[in-house]
Amino acid sequence: MEELKGNNKNPFSVPEGYFDSFPQKIQERIASENTEYYWFARLFQVIKPQFALGFMIVAFAVIAITTLNVVLSDKAESVIDSDLYTRIIEVDASEFSEQHFIDVLLNDEKEIEEQKQQETDYYINYLIDENIDYGTLMDEF
Repeated sequence: MEELKGNNKNPFSVPEGYFDSFPQKIQERIASENTEYYWFARLFQVIKPQFALGFMIVAFAVIAITTLNVVLSDKAESVIDSDLYTRIIEVDASEFSEQHFIDVLLNDEKEIEEQKQQETDYYINYLIDENIDYGTLMDEF
């Protein structure tokens, strides 16, 4: 380093003919990069529609499956209940007689009639409490 201190000469040098061939080397390098990029871009243009179609099919399938799961999740509970009732009837049917089923059905009908009677009584009591004449109501209908 001490030898170069007093010397103002640049220690670095350019090889002979470097700048003569430099533009040609740059153009060759750019051309090779463009060729690689062009090949990749062309491949991407060809494959892109297939990827889009595949993505749309997968998206449609996911949406359809999700929708079916949501819709059928409510029905799944009722199916379980129906299966449970069916099993109870099949397994425990020997404990029930035909008369028992008739009594249950008749009891349901009685409960419906009792509910209707309670509603009728409620309306009549309302009309009486409000001093509304039954005849006036009949005339308006």
